[in-house]
Amino acid sequence: MIDDAAVREADPAGRAGSGRARHDFPETYRRELPLLTRFIMKHGASPQEAADAAHEAFATAYPQWSTIQYPARWLRTVAVRVYFRARLREDLPGELPAAPAESHVPTNIQLSDQEREVYTALAELPSRQRQVMAWFYDGYAITEIADVLEITKESVRQNLCRARATLKARLSQQGGA
Repeated sequence: MIDDAAVREADPAGRAGSGRARHDFPETYRRELPLLTRFIMKHGASPQEAADAAHEAFATAYPQWSTIQYPARWLRTVAVRVYFRARLREDLPGELPAAPAESHVPTNIQLSDQEREVYTALAELPSRQRQVMAWFYDGYAITEIADVLEITKESVRQNLCRARATLKARLSQQGGA
């Protein structure tokens, strides 16, 4: 299983400077793909949906890689947009293409029972609370979350507080049931 904290310790918020060479892309891909996939799952995506969104974010990043100042933040922003766009397409009438092959799901992401419970509880949160918690769980500061989501710091704090209370209540109910 990937140790998110150990990976984040090496580059806590993707703050590598601009002008990175293309040779950094493969290393960032290996390091960030599992983390990015989990980040999308925190927004309510299935592992397959999350993996697809993460791969598409990397594909979008590659041609402009040397110009991306904060790659971890950029990838998360793009991947979330990709995921929500795909969800909107699913709600449209008409036939959709066949689901992508299972081979796109990263094999190094294994969830414990406790992680599954947390992801399920996160998926039940209101959208904004789920967004704030996903960014917070990935190690971003309140100020950074406010900047990315274009909301006030107070709104971030309020959503964190409400989400934590809801998660605590739901997870303690499941533990006591």
